Amino acid sequence: MDHPAELSDKTQCDLTHDKRSHPWFPRCLSIEEGGIERVTDEERQQNTTKFWNAATFWFSANMAVATLNIGSLGGSLGLGFWDCFIVILVVNLTSDLLPAWTATFGLTGLRMTTFSRYSFGYWGNMLVVIFSMIATTGWNAINSISGASVLNALSNGKFPTWAGVIVICTLVWVICALGITWIHRLDAFLWIPPLVVWCVAAGTGASSFTSEASQALEGSNKAAAVLTYMASIFSFSVSWVNCAADYNVRMPPETPHWKIFSATYVGIFVPTVLVQSLGAAMYSGTITNAAWKEAYSSSSIGGLLEMALEPVGGFGKFLMVLAALSAIPNNIPNNYSFALHAQNLGPCAIRVPRIVLVTFGFVVAVIIGCCAAKYFDDTLQTLLSVIGYWTVIHITVVVEEHFLFRRGWKAYDFDAWNNPTALPFGWAAIGAFAFGFLGAALGMKVAWYAGPIASLIGIKGANIGHEITFAFSGLVFPVFRWLEKRYGGQ
Repeated sequence: MDHPAELSDKTQCDLTHDKRSHPWFPRCLSIEEGGIERVTDEERQQNTTKFWNAATFWFSANMAVATLNIGSLGGSLGLGFWDCFIVILVVNLTSDLLPAWTATFGLTGLRMTTFSRYSFGYWGNMLVVIFSMIATTGWNAINSISGASVLNALSNGKFPTWAGVIVICTLVWVICALGITWIHRLDAFLWIPPLVVWCVAAGTGASSFTSEASQALEGSNKAAAVLTYMASIFSFSVSWVNCAADYNVRMPPETPHWKIFSATYVGIFVPTVLVQSLGAAMYSGTITNAAWKEAYSSSSIGGLLEMALEPVGGFGKFLMVLAALSAIPNNIPNNYSFALHAQNLGPCAIRVPRIVLVTFGFVVAVIIGCCAAKYFDDTLQTLLSVIGYWTVIHITVVVEEHFLFRRGWKAYDFDAWNNPTALPFGWAAIGAFAFGFLGAALGMKVAWYAGPIASLIGIKGANIGHEITFAFSGLVFPVFRWLEKRYGGQ
């Protein structure tokens, strides 16, 4: 007799027709019907995801034009290519460990925002929910703008950026509405077309690349530029922390943690380093070629990509379309996880169908994306910083709770994920959150504000908000958590 996990998709579809409790239409099309409810071991025996999907999912998400855009930020700060490359390599080697570790939390059957209840508390976790929703919506908009800028450059400005945002967000919405099964099916292959684009662009644009810097930075001014660029690269990587677990909840329960960790790390590290390095190299073309500089001024990263692919003529235009569409898998984690974040807002929110929340996230992202397109550069750097500060607090609290207070997986009662009386209230995490953002305010450097400590480095200041945020939240949480356990009972 065949094992249920080995039955064909058609057979499984036929078997579900007789289940009156579930409509046959979503089942036949493998449309996800559930929400944040914990996926039990028994459910994962029948509808499993392969561990290599943890790699291909992130290959597709990071092999994107937004990753290219992040890489180009170093040149705009005045850094040369080799300075950018060293920052990209070193920061990704370390920061990519964080989402790779949180990706293993999916083996509990819980999504990341729900799992955070064990450290932030049931009510304190509302901070995680709200900021995760802001982060995913912001990234949804920003990544769409990156793809839309390519379509804008391709049309010589005739296809407005806001229209590109609508097209990209709509396609993302369709895939996210279908759910996790379709996401993994498509992401197994969606990384291949943009990889071809980046390989061709690297070859055809290489003659315009240079290792020279756009500005002659020295001493504290160069240190400030390096620190600010490090903050951007770090923020891009750790932004996946808030949702990495969401895509592994259907892995077989016996899957080793090291497999998920390794697959996720490779899936994030390899494409991110390659594409960000290409972005840094492409920006250097603005130093050697006036046409490249003009293209960047008019269409941002899309203009640079157009210049790099110009030697291959009409084929280059086709490749630009593929590059623009790379924003789709890049945005899938944002739109899909937005709905899961929102369902953690309380007892009423969990009753709202996932498709409704996915649609709401899509609408908000379109509105923000269309408005933010006009001020893209400042919006990008500011969003990267703010998301990075909040994510540092999130991962710091989760790490300290896991290793200092839980001391391993056996101390968690995973059936208590929706029981406020069996979870902390969250006073300790709320306190750590407040102190963490105090540190961010002292060390942050964005387009409209420079903190007092950040202003001490170089003429323009340096973004050291992440380091101070980590220090403040990391020092106070163990103290507050000890008091919470002693006097609060959980």
